Amino acid sequence: MRRSTLLFLSVVVLSGCRREELTDATSGEQGPILQERSNPAPVPDGDAYSQEALDAIVIRTLEERNDFHWEWIDLRTLWSAVQYNDHSLAIGYQPANAVGIDDVIHTIDIRSSAWKAVHDALLDRILRELNKDKPGRAITLDDILVEDDPVLPILTLRITDKRVITMLHNLSNVRYLEPLDYWPAIAEDPSRSSSGCGGSTEGLNAADVSTISPNARLPWNFNNHNIPSAWNNAQGSGITIGVIDAGISSSQPLIGSDFNNGESNVGRSFTSAYTFSNSAYSTCTHGTSMAGQAVGPRNANGATCGVAFKSGLHFIRGCEDVVLNLSSERTAVKNALVQMGNNNTIRVISMSIGTPFSSSVLTDGVNYAYGKGKMIMAAAGTSFSWTSWWGVIYPAALSKCVAVTGVKENGSKCSSCHDGSQVDLTICMERSTNSNRNSLSLPPSGTSPTYIGGSSSATATAAGIAALVWSVNTVRSREQVLQCLTSTAQFANGPSGSKGYGNINAAAAVNCALSQ
Repeated sequence: MRRSTLLFLSVVVLSGCRREELTDATSGEQGPILQERSNPAPVPDGDAYSQEALDAIVIRTLEERNDFHWEWIDLRTLWSAVQYNDHSLAIGYQPANAVGIDDVIHTIDIRSSAWKAVHDALLDRILRELNKDKPGRAITLDDILVEDDPVLPILTLRITDKRVITMLHNLSNVRYLEPLDYWPAIAEDPSRSSSGCGGSTEGLNAADVSTISPNARLPWNFNNHNIPSAWNNAQGSGITIGVIDAGISSSQPLIGSDFNNGESNVGRSFTSAYTFSNSAYSTCTHGTSMAGQAVGPRNANGATCGVAFKSGLHFIRGCEDVVLNLSSERTAVKNALVQMGNNNTIRVISMSIGTPFSSSVLTDGVNYAYGKGKMIMAAAGTSFSWTSWWGVIYPAALSKCVAVTGVKENGSKCSSCHDGSQVDLTICMERSTNSNRNSLSLPPSGTSPTYIGGSSSATATAAGIAALVWSVNTVRSREQVLQCLTSTAQFANGPSGSKGYGNINAAAAVNCALSQ
């Protein structure tokens, strides 16, 4: 959420008729369902770009504009991008006269006549174009369908034909066309495949933890945000945090069967699900660390305590690791956002995951969950060698997300964190003299505290603080809770150009909520 906002706070039946000749039954007007734009683009000349040439165009755009949107790219480049990887093309659709979809996407019924007519007409047109002048077995929907979203107006199909892509581009019924699985070859960093999944090898420094009742460990940086003082008035009761991440450990009972350990024995609930792969549990246990920091129990076992230790947790595995480079990951995170949007118990969503490339599929998911009243906190970004110059990544860069990054004790940016004008809030999570001594959380198994850093850690901690503030009065609005977080933060009177409102003061934010 940007500061101007913060201050105020299927089965498809294809008939033999021509679908584009159907009438929008809700408009009361006669006219074609599919309508061409007034300035249609021609089919691209020549061959598709090579992977190397394609990557050069994309990276140059990123460097020149410090951002990337497929709508900025010409048709030849877009068509070229679907020639590689899994060839999936995301198609956002709408009735031709629709406007302002972002703000009302959570209210749309895609089964209603106007939306279903467009959906069916698009599939009909695509299949007819794909089969035009092609003898032999006809291409069917089963041959090209990746996902027919049951909630959002999105079709994901495997299409590489430039005539069909051009046809779609020229329709006013198409909100966006995006090569969903594109990822530059330059980005195939060997460390990326396990990004965020490996635990720290730094030995625990005794100065980084203290013991609190009943026998829990308090991470050092909680004091920097006055979290223990906030606990005098709020512990997160009555709030559930949704965490979308890469997986949790089946060997850590404190995020599982022992979730109500110690002073967290208040009947709060832990539930899990998955939209990626076939289980919430995986060898990448980044989600265990994030859930532990946000809501880990104030336990009697000698393990670290989470911020909102009386809040509930709903965890969804939505990705393989923290970098959303696969089409399956972007689709799964979108689906996780829709599920959490429809879960009335969830107030705060924490996402310590992201991608440097804008994704309209992710944006639709964020807009849906936001429209359902959720506060969405997202990580500003953690660097790899080829992304160190980037600012805030997606989805954190979206205006409907609260972008969080990490800082050192001295206020400087943490060693691997991104910052920039889209950042809203910060969390101190790294010692000034040792970048390996970060915040602490639950390990995949056992109770020994483990270091975990980056904007991932900062986001989970901030989500926990938001739950504390909201738990003071659960009928308060998202905007009221956010106003308490920002108006009591470090730079409340003059936001920073790269760190937003700065460090959160949990105790002051809770007191703000008490006085509302």
